[in-house]
Amino acid sequence: MQQQKMWQKYTTLTSSIFLTATVLVAPAIASEPNQTQNQDEDLLAQASETCRQVIARNGLYVRRQPTVNSEAIGIIDSARNVTIQNLGENGWVPIAAPLQGYVYGGFLGSCEVATPPPDTNCRRVAATTGINVHQAPSTDGESVGVVANGRRVTIEGLGTDGWVPITVPLRGYVQSENLAYCR
Repeated sequence: MQQQKMWQKYTTLTSSIFLTATVLVAPAIASEPNQTQNQDEDLLAQASETCRQVIARNGLYVRRQPTVNSEAIGIIDSARNVTIQNLGENGWVPIAAPLQGYVYGGFLGSCEVATPPPDTNCRRVAATTGINVHQAPSTDGESVGVVANGRRVTIEGLGTDGWVPITVPLRGYVQSENLAYCR
């Protein structure tokens, strides 16, 4: 009997550690989403009350079923918008875009809806790991933050010496080689 109780405690502890490691710990391998397909879905998500934003710093696993033991079918980067189908249950929320599956709702926040920048000043980040925004046009300048890959930025002029000033979503300077035209 004592051995059975010890086994139950061990199983509970192991399950708790596994849950923490697979849901709460940052994903180590990210998949690159189809930017063309997801851009329209992101805009759709921003237009309604079904929009949520990933607030997990290093991304969020999407699961096939609403359980930590279910197969992970992809990862959604931090600050990306998702379209939820409903509020879910037991902490798991079904999503329809940019992937279809289930995510842990504790890592979703409200969407930051912004007016799209004008096309002439719109650029998107084209660097897999995102880009650093600096206070001054130099890598020696203090970092203001990071803008994720695929996110839109608003440039303020063409810049010089490979540096471009941006105003949205952060104010500062980025290296122009990491920007592409908005689609």
